[in-house]
Amino acid sequence: MHVTGSQRYRKLGAFLSDTFGEKVYKIGVYGGFTCPNRDGSKGSGGCLYCNPASSAPVNYVPGMSVTEQLAVGCRYLGRRHGSRRFIAYFQDYSTTYADVDRLEALYREALASPGIVGLALCTRPDCLSAEILDLLATLNRETFLWVELGLQSAHEATLAFLNRCHSVADSRRAITGLRRRDIAVSGHVILGLPGESRDAMRATAGVLTETGVHGAKLHNLHVVADTPLAEMHRRGEYQALTMTRYIELAIDFLEHLPPAVVIQRLCGDAPPRLTVAPDWAPRKMVVVNAIEQELVRRDTWQGKALGAALEDLRKRVALPGMSGRARG
Repeated sequence: MHVTGSQRYRKLGAFLSDTFGEKVYKIGVYGGFTCPNRDGSKGSGGCLYCNPASSAPVNYVPGMSVTEQLAVGCRYLGRRHGSRRFIAYFQDYSTTYADVDRLEALYREALASPGIVGLALCTRPDCLSAEILDLLATLNRETFLWVELGLQSAHEATLAFLNRCHSVADSRRAITGLRRRDIAVSGHVILGLPGESRDAMRATAGVLTETGVHGAKLHNLHVVADTPLAEMHRRGEYQALTMTRYIELAIDFLEHLPPAVVIQRLCGDAPPRLTVAPDWAPRKMVVVNAIEQELVRRDTWQGKALGAALEDLRKRVALPGMSGRARG
């Protein structure tokens, strides 16, 4: 039987289709959030690589409400893909970093919008208080919910270098808190960070496996304008990965993740106008296609390196009962 590259890892699109019984797309939403690494709570300069302009939703116009943003996104994706159901994806900064009443108002405004069948929240591991976790648990009983945690690495020295201002312990605590409430959680990691060897990246994959995340987002470290990393690049202190090297690292990482983990992203990109390096970073689908072709060429797949431990891991990372909420 012919096996394509896309069948060698668990794709988000296929998972959503299986869960909802049809194609479902995420719509990026700007909620006007900030971050403890920018507002002075923990820091003021942000992470080494962060430019806020690079994460704003494509169709966002300042002043638009959540409802207006979703209406525009639904119309666009409906015309383009013929889709009828969508997930509101709050993606600016740390989207659980606000007063719990404000968070609930924003989330419920999104869920009240026509065609919206769930929420995806992008946030930091240190922005999930017990009160916010309880709010998320309530929403999780009512709708499809997925929380995406920016972990980046499982190594303290790397987090310090990136000026993340959170710890590996914070990451573990956040994953545990979400899992205890039966909330699906994914880990966002960056591959090829300065000072990290292949073994170090495998160790990060091991932490994702050990903590039982339900999804993973893989990201290449790209240099975005007006960031400390861009200054390092200009001075010759940082050299971006080649595309060939990133493909090698991504495949190695996939081989060390359980097959049950949903791969929500294989690489990341920023707006071309802001991307300084590498030159291949804005061509996201070129990179994805190259990874899938290389999986076939090597005859490898997600979880291949885990061997006999797979059956136990399948049980540990099984997604919570999402299909009932999605179809209800």
